[in-house]
Amino acid sequence: MDKNDKKKTSVGESIVPDGGWGWVVVFSSFLIHFIMDGITYSMGQTFLEPMRNKLGLDRASVSTIFSILPAVTLGAGPIATVLTNMYGCRAVAIGGTVVAAFGFFLSRLWANIWFYYITIGVIGGLGFSLMYLPAIVSVGLYFEKRRTFAMGIAVCGSGVGTMALAFITNGIVNIRFWLSYENALLLESAIIMISLLCGFLMLPLPQEPSEQRRLERKMRKEDQQKQNEELLIAQNGSTTSKNNPAEVVIIEKSPKKSFFHEIIEQIDFKLLKNLAFTLFVVSNFLASLGFNVIYNYADDLANDSNVQKDYRSYIVMSIGLSNIFGRIIIGYFGDRKSVNRLFLFAVTLIISGVATMVAPLCGSSVLPHIGYASTFGFFSGGYVTLTAIVLVDIVGINKLS
Repeated sequence: MDKNDKKKTSVGESIVPDGGWGWVVVFSSFLIHFIMDGITYSMGQTFLEPMRNKLGLDRASVSTIFSILPAVTLGAGPIATVLTNMYGCRAVAIGGTVVAAFGFFLSRLWANIWFYYITIGVIGGLGFSLMYLPAIVSVGLYFEKRRTFAMGIAVCGSGVGTMALAFITNGIVNIRFWLSYENALLLESAIIMISLLCGFLMLPLPQEPSEQRRLERKMRKEDQQKQNEELLIAQNGSTTSKNNPAEVVIIEKSPKKSFFHEIIEQIDFKLLKNLAFTLFVVSNFLASLGFNVIYNYADDLANDSNVQKDYRSYIVMSIGLSNIFGRIIIGYFGDRKSVNRLFLFAVTLIISGVATMVAPLCGSSVLPHIGYASTFGFFSGGYVTLTAIVLVDIVGINKLS
């Protein structure tokens, strides 16, 4: 096999390390989830009351900020998909970090609810979306046999971040030195910038779509150059001289595709014909409608139930702690050959939903609220871990992004 053959086969070749540098990528994904989800899920508890007091608005208006943020994060998924396929996980994760940090930095410049909707909700959400997808896809590309377990470790950063950042930012907001919550937003902007390191650690693999496109472009360029040389040699012989000047040979170039055409090529509408995929999308849409509500309103539910104020913070913390165990434990079982992952995925959703239905019956004692929060956190954590894995089972690893 010559060099050209080796290059061509390397484009389509799938190299799955299943370890090695993959664990560094898992750590990077863990840290991104720690920062991104930690901020998203703790904002309601940390900033709701300070923002209400500063802006003089009702809870619904201020809570909308914390709803727009995850909505844009998930809604901008197609944009993140296209950019990841075109430019790779590393570049998109780095770009998303800068966008999200910029949005949170801008938010401290003007205390206005509509400004917060744009800076925190839209700009911050878009940045988080560009961070989130590469964090999931990169782990999926680096692992195959232990993919579910590796994904479980990566996404459990969400639970750790929910506990840690809720405690840290809530404490900082109440420190007199900071004077107001705006400085805490500046701190969160700085925390987001840590994800730059995570992006740089996401080394691209040959099977990554952006790498395949880069190698294909390189091969086409080399083939074109080789054709040019062969045509010139055929036209003029092996050498040229002043008495036998080279004739001009016109070679038609393939038309350059527009950026819009490149984007359209990345969107596979045929997936919508896959019934299993369509049902999976509907399922995730319905689950996402209520998923973030629990984090934002668990404290309000405890307040309405007359739970003692000093104990309410333990409710959100219990969600985060149980979330960690749920993602790792259910992720471990998801790798077992004897386990039906789709069935396990359905079980996590059902139990999370039933637990939420009985939440209003918890009463004024903090223990039932912690019990509910722990149940929801454990099984919803498993749901998050299995989402990308079940998607791969349905459409294949090449369609993950």
